[in-house]
Amino acid sequence: MRKIAFLIIFMVTGSQLNAQSNLVGMWEGGITVPSGQLKIVFKIDGLSDKLSGTLDIPQQGAKGLRFTSVTQKKDSVELIFSAGQVKGVFTGIFENASSISGIYSQGAGETTFKVERVRIDNSDENVLDNETEIILQNGDIEIGGTLTLPLGEIKAPLLIMSSGSGAQDRDSNIYDFKIFKVIAQTLSKQGIPTFRYDDRGINKSSGNFADATLDDLVSDVDAIINYFKNNEDQNFDRFIILGHSQGGVVAGKIAKENESIVQLILMGSTAPSLSEILRYQVELAYQNSPVDKSLIENEIVARESLMRSLVNDKNIEEARLAYERAYIDVLNDLPDAQRNSIPDINATAMNQASSLVAVYSSAQMKSLLFYVPVSDLERLDIPVLVLFGGKDTQVTVSQNLEPIKEALESSGTSFDVITFPEANHLFQKAENGSVNEYPFLAKEFVDGFLDQISVWILGIIN
Repeated sequence: MRKIAFLIIFMVTGSQLNAQSNLVGMWEGGITVPSGQLKIVFKIDGLSDKLSGTLDIPQQGAKGLRFTSVTQKKDSVELIFSAGQVKGVFTGIFENASSISGIYSQGAGETTFKVERVRIDNSDENVLDNETEIILQNGDIEIGGTLTLPLGEIKAPLLIMSSGSGAQDRDSNIYDFKIFKVIAQTLSKQGIPTFRYDDRGINKSSGNFADATLDDLVSDVDAIINYFKNNEDQNFDRFIILGHSQGGVVAGKIAKENESIVQLILMGSTAPSLSEILRYQVELAYQNSPVDKSLIENEIVARESLMRSLVNDKNIEEARLAYERAYIDVLNDLPDAQRNSIPDINATAMNQASSLVAVYSSAQMKSLLFYVPVSDLERLDIPVLVLFGGKDTQVTVSQNLEPIKEALESSGTSFDVITFPEANHLFQKAENGSVNEYPFLAKEFVDGFLDQISVWILGIIN
């Protein structure tokens, strides 16, 4: 799941050079912060007079944050992103054709950044013969996706894949590891058809992902199922749903509600509510902090009170001020060197509180914060495959495996739980499983992962 932290936003200007470099493509680099470098990735598409793009912040678990504006004037660039009350500005110029540097600002704060070109464009030239692009409707929302069919006999129901937190494209492309595309092509060789789709507001899908509640995301899967049930040329009447991370919450809910789903696969999926997961992540972040434990607990409790006020739309300003006071107490209890490095503690606390309000205020966040996924699993009557990475630091085995097992045991349905000891949240072979590793690992699944999925599907069907 995405770690909620200080959001980052950008605008770019600067001195102009005579020639205009090409901004389209993928760029990776970092923003200088007190603790070191915060890794950032820009993915820019379009023509020079109509650019668009997204921002990834891997250390915060954020992916596909859409820029509201991307412009380029000669070798000056302007990228703008905003989320609620949070707005950031990224300003820079091309040092050369493959390097941009400048200033990042958010509120009154400023720091430096630099990015390097990783890829010249974001197009996918590898469209395969067994893949068909489909655009279908869910009310006034368009959903774009890819149907991948076996070249030979179809041996299983259609598997639909639902991606993790943050707006993601149909391939669930995380640092060039196209998770869902790899799954689709591998399963097609085993006779298993698949459909993967763009999240709302990404690529060929319309709408706004942050504005989509859990029920909206479930309705998108319902629309996909209805499309294939009623399509004469590409007709299916039974379905498997695979959910990765937050997509597992969507998958569990739709599996409970839609009788056309005959199998469920949970891939690094969560058991407790998002608020519980965020508490765990914040506690982990504070684990080695010198700050008094009671002050840390007060900050976490104030954070959770702010969440509940936003969900209930009551006493929001009171909760925001209470959080500011709790965070000020934490900052004041830092060792002298750290505390003195913060120019204005009150302003820092105010910015932190405003950032949390902006993030927790989205329709999707409010629908997920106190929703308990295992409540759906307790009511299933279809086979379930549960997959975990032993080194997953985002959806940990310790917090999630036992509650999911208990829920499925309570349901009385058949299920299998498999943990891959060396795997991270993306099911790659990992060193320590941290988000920071993702860009540097091999773009492939840990040994045995894909085989387990295909063997389980075909074994259940047969």
